Amino acid sequence: LVFFISFGVYLHTLTPTVGFHDSGELITCTWTLGIAHPPGYPLYTLLGKVFITLIPIGNIAYRMNMESALFASLACMMVYFITLKLSTRAPEHQSTRIIPSIVASLILAFSLTFWEQAVIAEKYTLNALFATLIIFILLKWQDSRLKTPDSKLLYLFSFILGLSFTHHFQTIYLVPASVFFIIATLIKNRGRTKKKPQLTPIFYFLFSIFFFLLPLTLWLYLPLRASQDPVLNWGDPDTLNKFIEHISVVSYKETYFISSSKILFNNLKSHLQFFHHQFSFLILFGIIGFFILLWKRMVIFLFLALIASVNIFFSIHYTIYNIQDYYIPLFILSSIFIGFGFLELLNLFKLKIVLYFMAFILFICPTFLFKSHYYYNNKRKYYFFYDYGRNILKTVEKNAVIFTYNDENIFPVWYLEYVEGMDYAFLINYAFLLPDWYPEQIKERKPDLRFMYKPYGDLKDIRKEDGKRIVLNRFLDIVNNNFSSVPIYMPYYRQFYDLLKDKYLMLPEGIFYRVVDKTISDDKICRLISKNRIFPARYLNNKKDIFKDKRVIISIIEQGYLFTYIDRGDLYFKMRIYEEAECEYRKALTIDSNSKEALYGLGIIYFNKGLYKKAYFNFTQALKIDPNNAYVKQMLEECQKKIVDKN
Repeated sequence: LVFFISFGVYLHTLTPTVGFHDSGELITCTWTLGIAHPPGYPLYTLLGKVFITLIPIGNIAYRMNMESALFASLACMMVYFITLKLSTRAPEHQSTRIIPSIVASLILAFSLTFWEQAVIAEKYTLNALFATLIIFILLKWQDSRLKTPDSKLLYLFSFILGLSFTHHFQTIYLVPASVFFIIATLIKNRGRTKKKPQLTPIFYFLFSIFFFLLPLTLWLYLPLRASQDPVLNWGDPDTLNKFIEHISVVSYKETYFISSSKILFNNLKSHLQFFHHQFSFLILFGIIGFFILLWKRMVIFLFLALIASVNIFFSIHYTIYNIQDYYIPLFILSSIFIGFGFLELLNLFKLKIVLYFMAFILFICPTFLFKSHYYYNNKRKYYFFYDYGRNILKTVEKNAVIFTYNDENIFPVWYLEYVEGMDYAFLINYAFLLPDWYPEQIKERKPDLRFMYKPYGDLKDIRKEDGKRIVLNRFLDIVNNNFSSVPIYMPYYRQFYDLLKDKYLMLPEGIFYRVVDKTISDDKICRLISKNRIFPARYLNNKKDIFKDKRVIISIIEQGYLFTYIDRGDLYFKMRIYEEAECEYRKALTIDSNSKEALYGLGIIYFNKGLYKKAYFNFTQALKIDPNNAYVKQMLEECQKKIVDKN
């Protein structure tokens, strides 16, 4: 019941194509059997390849999204079994055990972040499945200790833990707690088992280590596949040194891991808000369940509390945008605590009529979360990143070079090029220019691109300041040597603009900007920016939809569609093509009606046309957004004078 309810909801709200964040990269990596970003995700890649090969439903992205939904639904099912097993006594009515367990699992299923991850191709739902499996296996093993000393469940635990490490190291959160739980259970049940063990403890330990190490052989996928040079070969881990760097996530440690006590404390305070976002008022029942478990099942309480503590400790050290995804193990525990609190609550009632009434009340809880989070997580018509990637490719010249800067503008393009076959341009990731393996790949795959390449060695030997200089030099070397022979495009970032502004002009030919010589004529500018139009993005048609997704607002709208329309309007205005300029500014306002740049631009156009009332209105709106803008105030005064003179 739990599995099919959650899986049905996830299928109904499933993203139809490539989604946000790492979705485009992971789908591409799976389809091409490539190497993903550190630590590489060999298990996810191989499982995904099998899944998309065997399931002939929809496009490749849809199948990978469906795989995430499957993992998430299985994790919810395991939460049901875990909560059921936490029952402290055999109740008079079986429903007092079953109903809270169903409710707990559905609360997790419809929590904000977990549901969000279940409808896109991402790695976190498989992490969640591993976490729930490990917890359940250990609880099952604890129950079996009184009957038999057989350690087959511990071997299974070791195997699942090792297997989880070939996917993502997030399950390391469970390791200290698991070691404590095993030792505490062995001490507590010492001498109480009915049968004597067949093997000495050292053999049990050695067998457990063997079953842990056995699945780790999957890591060999990385060097073996990297040696075949797949189209997506992140880090190129074909040597021992590069392999170790890749799986140990060396390239991310400086970027994400922080040690400042002040920042850690601030992170802790801000991260506590996540639990209210996920569960609303239901988190109060989780706190109640937390303390009841402390009172009734001390060892299990310490086991789960230690998992939560390690999860918090690691997560507050990171500064990545999607940090709430790292709290999914803790969200799982929270739903279990909520379920345990409900379980103990139902045990207070003896009359069937009262019990059934309370059960009905409990079922309202996941329904409330479903209603609250449905709008945000309903991605069944979510084509934004697909359309965004298509706009990048189809508004540039054939065989162009495209510099990209962040995940949002490279991952959907990878998907379109390598999975759907839209081979329009050659992509270069600016952030990848530091490690030597990436320039080597560029030379192999784009031999006609002229640039000097000097290897600098291991990343750990390069200082941060030197690293920035290396990236800058390599970037400028490619641009300077190729811009006259190969069309070069890039998104508008201040960093790119500052590097190129003295010598080049960044021309908004499509969503991305083309690097051209500053001496370019107005006629050629007009010809270039008018021939490439931006295709309509389906997700931009509804303003309400645009602003429900922060990734769309910050990474794409402001630095993609919105700024492009404004800059195109500015260029047309400078060339005195006012009709086209007005059209571009209006497009910008359809995305953000509070864009002061677009309002100001329209005001200037109307002022030059002699439409002073319209100009006054737009300047007034711009001044509301930016009250201290002296130039807008001056233009308002000019408008007032013109209106009075005209009257």
